[in-house]
Amino acid sequence: MTQVFSNAFSIKIKPVTSSILPTWVPPTGYFADVPMSNNPADVVPALYAGDSQGADSAFVNWGGSAVLRDFSPLGAQVYYSSGHEPSPDTPNMQFALICDFSTLQWSATNVPNSKNSISTITSIGVFSDGTPYTPHTYLGLQELPAAWGGAKRGSLASFFWAGNNYLNRINLLDVSKSNFGYTQLTTKQSQNVDPTRIRFSKDGADGGSYPITVIDNVRQGWWVATTGSVDYTLFVDKTGAITQFPALGGNLANGTIVLCGKLDLLIAIDGGYSSGNYSGQGYRSLYLRNLTSGITNYNVTLGVVPSLGDGYDGSVGTYNRPDMMGLQWVEELGCIVGIDSTVSPPVIVKLSPPMYNPETNPWTWSKVEVKHWSSDTSGSTALKSARNGMWSKFRWIPSLQSFVYCTAKDGKPQIVRIN
Repeated sequence: MTQVFSNAFSIKIKPVTSSILPTWVPPTGYFADVPMSNNPADVVPALYAGDSQGADSAFVNWGGSAVLRDFSPLGAQVYYSSGHEPSPDTPNMQFALICDFSTLQWSATNVPNSKNSISTITSIGVFSDGTPYTPHTYLGLQELPAAWGGAKRGSLASFFWAGNNYLNRINLLDVSKSNFGYTQLTTKQSQNVDPTRIRFSKDGADGGSYPITVIDNVRQGWWVATTGSVDYTLFVDKTGAITQFPALGGNLANGTIVLCGKLDLLIAIDGGYSSGNYSGQGYRSLYLRNLTSGITNYNVTLGVVPSLGDGYDGSVGTYNRPDMMGLQWVEELGCIVGIDSTVSPPVIVKLSPPMYNPETNPWTWSKVEVKHWSSDTSGSTALKSARNGMWSKFRWIPSLQSFVYCTAKDGKPQIVRIN
């Protein structure tokens, strides 16, 4: 029997926005640097001073960000990622970087009392002081708002430990805490034989550890998928209650998911090789689930598919990676938006729904032209690229009606505003 949410959950919400934007926000069609008063490198905790990774971890180690709307009047963007330590005696970079749009200052939070080398980690993914290992975060960072039970200024939810065999868990960071502030979301997957485990497969295996997540502001929780062949897509309620649904797409290696609020559609966007025609081609595949009816449709996309890289077979420029673009549905724009940093300079891209029957009619890829804002006299005149993928560093900021992303410890974030 198909599981659906009750009609009570299909209520649409209108985004709350301000008509007055800060003077440093560019007009539509333009981008600029965010005039931060400092850089991430300036706030690296003294504990890690001189370390070669330092603040680099958050930007180069396959990681993302989340927007915490409660952090300040304009909200903040939190960057959190590490992993890929070169040796067992190397410390894990355990701190979050906060880009506060109200004060225009960076800060570092959730710092342990001492360095934790990866050789001291326990089998459950935490160190002896109780702090969790900071992994590559990919598409696994989300907001836990205060109204849902998060901290007063919001909490950062970090899903799983990508690339590790630690049990799937959701770590929470109260980013108002300079030190520690870590907890774990207590989850219960009642449909699972062992409800204490977070699993994506029927055979008892947890499933992939590379998280693909999207927040659901109406149902107050998150939709969670993972790479690899799995049986389930999960809905994780703010309380930790987990519901299993048939896997959307089945195997989202290099794919992503987005939630289209006004359409009430959860969409899996597949990746894959770019050769061949539309029929059966993974790189043009969309899987759309109507969350009210529970009906799933297969669909395709038109236009030039972005984010092209080398194939796993060694071929050059043959494989599409939608997972790297930070794709997200933006209610105010009525489309899915991301940034393709496989080209130089990067390009803003849209995936737009058809005028009629978006569940069955093709969606269309297009490029969005943006220009450097002349009032930004000291900023970069080109969109900045991200090392090792953009992932969820590219985020829509509701209070700014713009996208913001940062790619380096010694540079300013960029703000992009489009129609």
